[in-house]
Amino acid sequence: MSRRISIASRFFLTHLAIAGIALSLAGAAGFLLVRTLVMADADENLLSRARLAAETFRPLLDRTSPDRDRIAGEGDRIGREMRFRITVVLPAGEVVADSVVGAAGVPGMENHAHHPEIREALSGSPGFSHRRSITVREEQRYAAVPIVDNGAIIGVARAAVPAAELSRRLWQVTGIIWGTGAAALLLILGGTALMARKVTGPLKEMQSAAREMGAGDLARRVLVHTGDELEDMADAMNRMASQLHDTIAQLDAGKARLETLLANLADGVIVVAADRTVRTVNREAGRILDTAETMGEGRPYAEAFRNPEVLAFIDGWVKGGSQPPRDIPVATRQGNRVVRFSGTRVRYREDTGVALLFTLRDVTEERRLSQVKSDFVSNASHELRTPLTSIRGYLEAIQDAVREGAPPDPSFLAVAHANVLRMERLIDDLLELSRAESPGVPLEREETPLPAFLGRVAELHRTSAGRAGKSLEVVAGDGSLRADLRKLTLALSNLVDNAIKYGKAGGRVTLAGKVAEGACTLEVTDDGPGIPPEDLPRIFERFYRVDKGRSREMGGTGLGLSIARHIVESHGGTIRAESRIGVGTRFVIRLPAIPEPAPATPDSPSGGVPRKSP
Repeated sequence: MSRRISIASRFFLTHLAIAGIALSLAGAAGFLLVRTLVMADADENLLSRARLAAETFRPLLDRTSPDRDRIAGEGDRIGREMRFRITVVLPAGEVVADSVVGAAGVPGMENHAHHPEIREALSGSPGFSHRRSITVREEQRYAAVPIVDNGAIIGVARAAVPAAELSRRLWQVTGIIWGTGAAALLLILGGTALMARKVTGPLKEMQSAAREMGAGDLARRVLVHTGDELEDMADAMNRMASQLHDTIAQLDAGKARLETLLANLADGVIVVAADRTVRTVNREAGRILDTAETMGEGRPYAEAFRNPEVLAFIDGWVKGGSQPPRDIPVATRQGNRVVRFSGTRVRYREDTGVALLFTLRDVTEERRLSQVKSDFVSNASHELRTPLTSIRGYLEAIQDAVREGAPPDPSFLAVAHANVLRMERLIDDLLELSRAESPGVPLEREETPLPAFLGRVAELHRTSAGRAGKSLEVVAGDGSLRADLRKLTLALSNLVDNAIKYGKAGGRVTLAGKVAEGACTLEVTDDGPGIPPEDLPRIFERFYRVDKGRSREMGGTGLGLSIARHIVESHGGTIRAESRIGVGTRFVIRLPAIPEPAPATPDSPSGGVPRKSP
């Protein structure tokens, strides 16, 4: 038979439970209330000390160049008098006084701009925080106020007290409360243990979540539903994880944008760190120097780059010099290049030293175009000077004959006239070349049957071919051509004219064309002496002549092939020359064709058989 519990025992136990619960609740509420009051009193006390310090240091900071030694010494004195830690921080975060560290240790303190209480004070309102101090290596309670002068914040005054001091005050008051009833001590301890268990569970949850977040799982969330500060802390941790995730995503996006920008810059970029290692080589720099982008990263620049002039340029900057941009020849697998190197210094942070940023630009084409321009001016001047000199000479001879009363030699006038015509042809060709090279001149495209077009071009030269004793043959396939007919006629005429002039006596010139495989191919072939292989790469240059003396005798300006090339390229086509010494020369033009018509039916006219006209 089980032992029965008396009513007194039940009453006692019931009241014991009620009293225990009541005392536990009262003790817990009293503890939280006392803690809040102690913290509030500490904050108010700290705030008054901070404001007193602000008033003390305002005259010392209200100067163009504050006396830092005096400020640091004044901080030590005020700290001793107030028995609080007093810190004075400039708007940039630099500490100028700290009563705990002392005047001698102030220069070695870290920048305080990132501390929460300092940031809030710099925004114009008092700032509070409770955290571990990096300087004194203990938990402290902080209060900071701005030091304002004429409406401007010239610094921050901060007061701090060790958290251990606050805890000591808290436990003193709590001990008094607990001492009111020795009989209730065990219940209070029991209540405290219960509260400890209620707090330990959420703390373990937050600890576990913090570890997972620290390991990189920022999607982890703290699941605490206590309805008190622990839940607020859990919510704050969740918000922190979300904001941290967003911040890291923004940093990654910014890094990706920067890498994309560097990779797609038109100029090469090389960054050499303060330790003389290569930190960055973008894609264009790798292309210009004919090296992989990542091959030199992390290596000393003396190992990454072997060109002596490049190393000398970088050495000049590394040794502290400031050199002007320099054009440096660089040998690559694609050929020799001229690269313009420029440099500048970059400081990321005060403690990382100075990095060097070099920009590279391939100026090979710029140099080539400059040389082409110079050669063009020189050649044009020479071509104009020659006939002018001849005209002047003959006119002076005519003038002398008239002065002496003798009739002028008619051949003098003929020669002068021929040179005038030569100058006129040269100027016409220069104007035509200028129009052909101008990208702003639109093409007046027209569609025409290919046989009709080649026939018109041939008719322009049949008379000159007959005078030269040469036959001109046209071989045209079916199809249509869409082009600027005036310009393309000029280009073909220049080729046919050259073939007639330089072909062998009694020879044959063939003008052929066909439309196939989405392109229109035009060919001009002669059976002349041919062009030497060493001259073929240059025949499309302005004023270039294979046989300079013979070309001038025949009235050539040296611009016909250059004009033809620019006209063909303006149509999106290509032109090339094939030649064999003693056999002849063939010029091939390839242009984009218009869409071909539908295949011819058996009842339709001839569909595809080349037409040949003598």
